[in-house]
Amino acid sequence: MAPHSLSPVSDLQGEVQLAREKAQVMYRQLPNVLIFTFAAAAALILYYREVQQLWVWWVVMQVITLARLASLIVWRRYWSTSTAPAHAEQAIRLFIGFSLLTGALWAVFSITFFGISNGSQRLVIAMVMATVAAGSVNVLALVPWASRLFIALLIVPLIVLFATTGDMDDLVIAGLGLVLFMGLSGFARVANESAAQLLVMARQREQRLAKAASECDALMRDKTSLESRLAEKIETLEFEIALRERYASELSRIAALDSMTGLLNRSAFERELRRQQLPVGTALQQAPLVIFVLEVLRFDVWELQGVSVSEQILVAIAQRLRDHCGEQALIARWGGAEFALALRSDTRDWPQYGATLRALLQESIETDTGPLHLDVMVGVAQFNAEERDLEALIYRASVAKHSLRQQEVGGVKVFDDALDVVIRQRQTLRRALHASLETDDLKLVFQPIEPCEAGVPRKMEALLRWNEPELGAVSPALFIPVAEESGLIVPLGRWVLREACRAAMSWPHGTVVSVNVSVQQILSGDLLQDVQDALAYSGLAAQRLEIEITESVFSRDLDLVCQVLAALRAQGISLAIDDFGTGYSSLAYLRQLPVDVIKIDRCFITDLDHGARKLLLAMVSMARGLGFRIVVEGVETAEQQNLLAAMGVDYLQGYFIARPMAASDVAAWLAR
Repeated sequence: MAPHSLSPVSDLQGEVQLAREKAQVMYRQLPNVLIFTFAAAAALILYYREVQQLWVWWVVMQVITLARLASLIVWRRYWSTSTAPAHAEQAIRLFIGFSLLTGALWAVFSITFFGISNGSQRLVIAMVMATVAAGSVNVLALVPWASRLFIALLIVPLIVLFATTGDMDDLVIAGLGLVLFMGLSGFARVANESAAQLLVMARQREQRLAKAASECDALMRDKTSLESRLAEKIETLEFEIALRERYASELSRIAALDSMTGLLNRSAFERELRRQQLPVGTALQQAPLVIFVLEVLRFDVWELQGVSVSEQILVAIAQRLRDHCGEQALIARWGGAEFALALRSDTRDWPQYGATLRALLQESIETDTGPLHLDVMVGVAQFNAEERDLEALIYRASVAKHSLRQQEVGGVKVFDDALDVVIRQRQTLRRALHASLETDDLKLVFQPIEPCEAGVPRKMEALLRWNEPELGAVSPALFIPVAEESGLIVPLGRWVLREACRAAMSWPHGTVVSVNVSVQQILSGDLLQDVQDALAYSGLAAQRLEIEITESVFSRDLDLVCQVLAALRAQGISLAIDDFGTGYSSLAYLRQLPVDVIKIDRCFITDLDHGARKLLLAMVSMARGLGFRIVVEGVETAEQQNLLAAMGVDYLQGYFIARPMAASDVAAWLAR
């Protein structure tokens, strides 16, 4: 920020203060000046006592000295404390006037008595005048023009008088006088600057002292005001503290509850369970503690009905659990559509109790869209005498419930050790699979898909194999579901695509590589980019890649699936439905999906009796009528091969054709 400019009033006050300070400095030196003047004049009288005219000069000098003494008295008594601006200026003018008048009398003395003086007397006059002139430098330092004029009055006449005598010694003295005059003039200038600087510093010091005093007064006022406000604040804070204590207890209660249902939240549920838990080592004298974990089956379907409907469902479930279990049970909502129930009871038929809870929640729930019927999954776990770990108990109930979720069925499941073994095995597989993505433990093998007619391109299906150093060879039936559950299927599928396309580049031209793709790869939205990256990475033509999808895609977002598959097909990539006939297949779905090939599952050719042959022929005829090429899996005998070729199947796959082989063996097999 720019400094504030001083107002005219503040400038005027500063000038008045400066004038007062100048006068103070001048009059502080006046007593010494008067004593010196009297002593110097008296010495000259004694030296020239025989000259009668000198007494007239001395009397005039003493009159002026008395006048200056009178001005000193007036200054000290009246003007030094006066606030009138004119008094300080008047005092300075009076001081300068008397000083110059005194200087003029000294000049008169020099001029009057120089001519009647001998050489030694002239030197005395010069010495007195030089001394008086030198003393005036400090006395008149604050008024430089007056100081120079006073020096000139005392020195210049003597220079002229000595120079006009014609004597060589006098000429030397005149020259020395000239040098003295110039030196004293310079000293006067320096003294003026020093005195002015000292005055400025004095003024700044006084201003700082005044500012400090003002700030001290302000601080004292602020202190008094602060103490008053502090007393008021303390009183207010005491009231607020009492109010907050009441609020804190209420907030603590609210923080422990689920905002929608009013049940305990998960952290409050676990905290309350620990509080009620018996000390470790204490015999179970109370009734056994049992945990039920409940979850609405496929709640996402009901969430599609709208927020209000899903909230009505959750509130109704909470109220039913509260009414049925009473106050002796701890009930919590863990989030989503998952609830937990803890109670102590001598009842041993916990599966039956869980079935009762399930039946209670399956009863019709009235919502804005009408009555709804739910199904729930109930996991049960109970404390035993050997283990008292509360977290383990909750984990076991969750594991029991999770086993039902994997099967996507409602029901009641009581935890047993076999479930724990399965869960821990899947956790082990998940960790090992994640690590294997960065190592060479994963390998691809390829199984031929042989055409039934000549001139049709051969195909090789890429199959993933995993040989883990500690677990050994792990079946795809085990690790593929684990990869899908943990989200590893997307990076795993990306790796399979890249490696399969890279391997196909070493095969004879025209051979197609077929790669299985999980529905999660499609729903993630990255499949199209992953395929493009794999083709660019390997240099493989899009016409030599076939993507196989399972029938599980029919149960998901069919519009999104069709959009992704259509984009792949537009690039020239062939699309096939794997394991056809075993899942969600329907003619309506087949009509919507942009696919080229149907792979009939091996279960349809295992037992080729009369009925199986009719069903297989119907499936082949239907696929042929819809324009699909047909692949039959699981061919293991020549009879199956001949029958399928006679039905008009396009491709055959199975151990009878060839077993899966390493990538390094594919080119040789194709050559044979």
